[in-house]
Amino acid sequence: MIRIFSIILLFTCSTVLFAQNPEDFADVTVLPGWSNSNQSAPVGTTGWIQGSTAVFNSHEGADTAFLAANFNNTSGGADQASGVICNWQIMPDNDMGKLKFYSRSTIAQNGTDVFADRLRIRYSPTGNINVGDCTNDFGDFTEELIVINPNLSGEDYPIGYPLNDWQEFQTAVPGDGRIAFVYHVTSAGPLGANSNYVGIDTVSWVDASDLIFFDSFD
Repeated sequence: MIRIFSIILLFTCSTVLFAQNPEDFADVTVLPGWSNSNQSAPVGTTGWIQGSTAVFNSHEGADTAFLAANFNNTSGGADQASGVICNWQIMPDNDMGKLKFYSRSTIAQNGTDVFADRLRIRYSPTGNINVGDCTNDFGDFTEELIVINPNLSGEDYPIGYPLNDWQEFQTAVPGDGRIAFVYHVTSAGPLGANSNYVGIDTVSWVDASDLIFFDSFD
Protein backbone atom coordinates (compact mmCIF):
# COMPACT_ATOMS: atom_id res chain seq x y z
CA MET A 1 0.00 0.00 0.00
CA ILE A 2 1.53 3.26 -1.02
CA ARG A 3 -0.04 6.51 -0.08
CA ILE A 4 0.09 12.02 -0.63
CA PHE A 5 0.79 18.38 -1.67
CA SER A 6 -0.94 22.11 -0.95
CA ILE A 7 1.12 24.98 -0.04
CA ILE A 8 1.09 28.26 1.70
CA LEU A 9 4.20 30.19 0.73
CA LEU A 10 4.74 33.06 3.06
CA PHE A 11 6.44 35.38 0.61
CA THR A 12 7.91 35.90 -2.83
CA CYS A 13 11.60 36.47 -3.26
CA SER A 14 14.09 38.17 -5.51
CA THR A 15 17.69 37.53 -6.44
CA VAL A 16 19.48 35.22 -4.06
CA LEU A 17 22.65 33.14 -4.01
CA PHE A 18 22.20 29.49 -3.00
CA ALA A 19 24.73 27.00 -1.77
CA GLN A 20 26.58 25.30 -4.61
CA ASN A 21 26.58 21.87 -2.94
CA PRO A 22 23.06 21.06 -1.73
CA GLU A 23 22.32 17.99 0.39
CA ASP A 24 21.36 15.27 -2.09
CA PHE A 25 20.66 12.46 0.45
CA ALA A 26 22.81 9.89 -1.31
CA ASP A 27 22.92 8.05 2.03
CA VAL A 28 20.41 9.22 4.65
CA THR A 29 22.20 7.26 7.37
CA VAL A 30 25.18 9.62 6.99
CA LEU A 31 23.95 13.22 7.34
CA PRO A 32 26.52 15.14 9.41
CA GLY A 33 24.86 17.62 11.75
CA TRP A 34 21.32 16.40 11.02
CA SER A 35 19.17 14.67 13.64
CA ASN A 36 15.74 13.05 13.69
CA SER A 37 13.04 12.11 16.16
CA ASN A 38 9.84 10.17 15.49
CA GLN A 39 7.20 11.41 17.97
CA SER A 40 4.29 9.70 16.20
CA ALA A 41 1.50 8.24 18.34
CA PRO A 42 1.53 5.33 18.45
CA VAL A 43 4.98 5.05 16.92
CA GLY A 44 5.32 2.78 13.90
CA THR A 45 8.02 0.74 12.22
CA THR A 46 9.69 3.44 10.10
CA GLY A 47 11.27 6.85 10.62
CA TRP A 48 13.04 8.90 7.95
CA ILE A 49 14.32 6.43 5.38
CA GLN A 50 16.23 6.20 2.12
CA GLY A 51 14.13 6.92 -0.96
CA SER A 52 12.79 4.00 -2.99
CA THR A 53 12.45 3.70 -6.75
CA ALA A 54 9.45 1.45 -6.11
CA VAL A 55 7.60 4.68 -5.31
CA PHE A 56 9.35 7.33 -7.45
CA ASN A 57 12.85 8.51 -8.38
CA SER A 58 14.87 11.30 -6.81
CA HIS A 59 14.78 14.91 -7.92
CA GLU A 60 18.40 14.62 -9.02
CA GLY A 61 21.40 12.37 -8.49
CA ALA A 62 21.10 8.62 -7.97
CA ASP A 63 17.52 7.38 -8.30
CA THR A 64 17.23 6.54 -4.57
CA ALA A 65 19.06 9.68 -3.40
CA PHE A 66 16.27 11.36 -1.46
CA LEU A 67 14.91 11.47 2.08
CA ALA A 68 11.55 9.76 2.58
CA ALA A 69 8.90 9.02 5.21
CA ASN A 70 5.70 7.00 4.94
CA PHE A 71 2.46 5.85 6.58
CA ASN A 72 4.33 3.29 8.68
CA ASN A 73 5.73 6.15 10.81
CA THR A 74 2.73 5.29 13.00
CA SER A 75 1.11 1.92 13.63
CA GLY A 76 -2.26 3.70 13.49
CA GLY A 77 -3.44 2.24 16.79
CA ALA A 78 -5.84 -0.65 17.27
CA ASP A 79 -7.65 0.04 14.00
CA GLN A 80 -4.38 0.87 12.14
CA ALA A 81 -6.11 4.08 10.98
CA SER A 82 -6.19 6.58 13.87
CA GLY A 83 -2.53 7.40 14.38
CA VAL A 84 -0.83 10.80 14.38
CA ILE A 85 2.41 11.01 12.43
CA CYS A 86 4.83 13.53 13.96
CA ASN A 87 8.21 12.70 12.46
CA TRP A 88 11.04 15.26 12.76
CA GLN A 89 14.14 15.74 10.61
CA ILE A 90 16.25 18.60 12.00
CA MET A 91 18.82 20.42 9.88
CA PRO A 92 22.38 21.26 10.96
CA ASP A 93 23.08 24.41 12.93
CA ASN A 94 23.96 26.79 10.10
CA ASP A 95 23.74 30.56 9.82
CA MET A 96 21.25 30.46 6.98
CA GLY A 97 19.24 33.33 5.55
CA LYS A 98 17.14 31.34 3.12
CA LEU A 99 16.21 27.70 2.54
CA LYS A 100 15.27 25.89 -0.67
CA PHE A 101 14.18 22.28 -1.15
CA TYR A 102 12.11 19.98 -3.35
CA SER A 103 9.32 17.67 -2.24
CA ARG A 104 6.62 15.41 -3.66
CA SER A 105 4.25 12.54 -2.91
CA THR A 106 2.28 10.19 -5.18
CA ILE A 107 -1.06 8.44 -5.59
CA ALA A 108 -1.66 4.92 -4.26
CA GLN A 109 -0.43 1.83 -6.07
CA ASN A 110 -3.89 1.23 -7.49
CA GLY A 111 -3.43 4.41 -9.53
CA THR A 112 -6.60 5.99 -8.14
CA ASP A 113 -6.65 6.58 -4.39
CA VAL A 114 -4.94 9.50 -2.69
CA PHE A 115 -3.94 9.41 0.97
CA ALA A 116 -3.19 13.00 1.93
CA ASP A 117 0.20 14.02 3.32
CA ARG A 118 1.40 17.17 5.08
CA LEU A 119 4.86 18.62 5.70
CA ARG A 120 5.70 21.48 8.03
CA ILE A 121 8.88 23.52 8.02
CA ARG A 122 9.38 24.78 11.58
CA TYR A 123 11.90 27.23 13.02
CA SER A 124 13.53 27.25 16.46
CA PRO A 125 14.62 30.86 17.22
CA THR A 126 16.82 29.70 20.12
CA GLY A 127 18.51 26.95 18.15
CA ASN A 128 17.43 24.40 20.75
CA ILE A 129 16.06 21.15 19.36
CA ASN A 130 13.49 19.90 21.88
CA VAL A 131 10.56 18.65 19.79
CA GLY A 132 6.85 18.45 20.50
CA ASP A 133 4.20 15.88 19.67
CA CYS A 134 2.49 17.94 16.90
CA THR A 135 -0.67 17.89 19.01
CA ASN A 136 0.06 19.95 22.11
CA ASP A 137 3.06 21.88 20.79
CA PHE A 138 6.09 21.85 18.51
CA GLY A 139 8.67 22.18 21.27
CA ASP A 140 11.41 24.74 20.62
CA PHE A 141 10.27 25.05 16.99
CA THR A 142 7.75 27.78 17.75
CA GLU A 143 7.55 29.42 14.32
CA GLU A 144 6.10 27.93 11.14
CA LEU A 145 7.74 28.94 7.85
CA ILE A 146 5.86 26.75 5.34
CA VAL A 147 3.03 24.22 5.48
CA ILE A 148 2.61 21.96 2.49
CA ASN A 149 -1.02 20.82 2.29
CA PRO A 150 -2.19 22.37 5.59
CA ASN A 151 -5.75 21.01 5.25
CA LEU A 152 -4.75 17.49 4.18
CA SER A 153 -6.44 17.87 0.80
CA GLY A 154 -6.49 14.90 -1.54
CA GLU A 155 -6.09 17.20 -4.55
CA ASP A 156 -2.90 17.52 -6.56
CA TYR A 157 -0.63 20.57 -6.22
CA PRO A 158 -1.18 23.51 -5.85
CA ILE A 159 -4.25 22.67 -3.75
CA GLY A 160 -2.74 19.55 -2.25
CA TYR A 161 0.67 17.87 -2.13
CA PRO A 162 2.44 17.43 -5.52
CA LEU A 163 1.53 13.96 -6.74
CA ASN A 164 3.21 13.73 -10.13
CA ASP A 165 6.54 15.55 -9.94
CA TRP A 166 8.98 17.28 -7.64
CA GLN A 167 8.04 20.84 -6.65
CA GLU A 168 10.45 23.54 -5.43
CA PHE A 169 9.76 25.39 -2.17
CA GLN A 170 11.61 28.35 -0.69
CA THR A 171 11.45 30.29 2.55
CA ALA A 172 13.36 33.04 4.28
CA VAL A 173 14.86 32.14 7.65
CA PRO A 174 14.17 34.84 10.28
CA GLY A 175 17.59 34.67 11.94
CA ASP A 176 19.92 32.45 13.92
CA GLY A 177 18.30 29.17 14.98
CA ARG A 178 17.45 25.73 13.61
CA ILE A 179 15.10 24.45 10.91
CA ALA A 180 13.12 21.19 11.03
CA PHE A 181 11.08 19.25 8.48
CA VAL A 182 8.09 17.72 10.24
CA TYR A 183 6.02 15.04 8.53
CA HIS A 184 2.68 15.63 10.32
CA VAL A 185 -0.45 13.70 9.38
CA THR A 186 -3.58 12.80 11.35
CA SER A 187 -5.92 9.83 10.70
CA ALA A 188 -2.73 8.09 9.68
CA GLY A 189 -1.38 4.56 9.56
CA PRO A 190 -1.49 1.49 7.30
CA LEU A 191 -5.29 1.70 7.01
CA GLY A 192 -5.64 5.44 7.63
CA ALA A 193 -7.66 7.85 5.50
CA ASN A 194 -4.49 9.96 5.28
CA SER A 195 -0.72 9.34 5.08
CA ASN A 196 1.14 7.89 2.13
CA TYR A 197 4.76 8.71 1.28
CA VAL A 198 6.70 11.97 1.03
CA GLY A 199 10.11 12.67 -0.44
CA ILE A 200 12.49 15.57 0.27
CA ASP A 201 15.48 16.27 -1.95
CA THR A 202 18.08 18.85 -3.02
CA VAL A 203 18.01 20.84 0.22
CA SER A 204 20.17 23.95 -0.11
CA TRP A 205 20.60 27.16 1.80
CA VAL A 206 22.44 30.46 1.64
CA ASP A 207 24.29 31.85 4.63
CA ALA A 208 22.79 35.03 6.01
CA SER A 209 26.05 36.85 5.26
CA ASP A 210 25.80 35.83 1.58
CA LEU A 211 22.20 36.88 1.13
CA ILE A 212 21.86 39.43 -1.67
CA PHE A 213 18.33 40.67 -1.03
CA PHE A 214 14.69 39.71 -0.60
CA ASP A 215 11.61 41.72 -1.42
CA SER A 216 7.81 41.46 -1.60
CA PHE A 217 7.36 39.91 1.84
CA ASP A 218 3.73 39.53 2.89
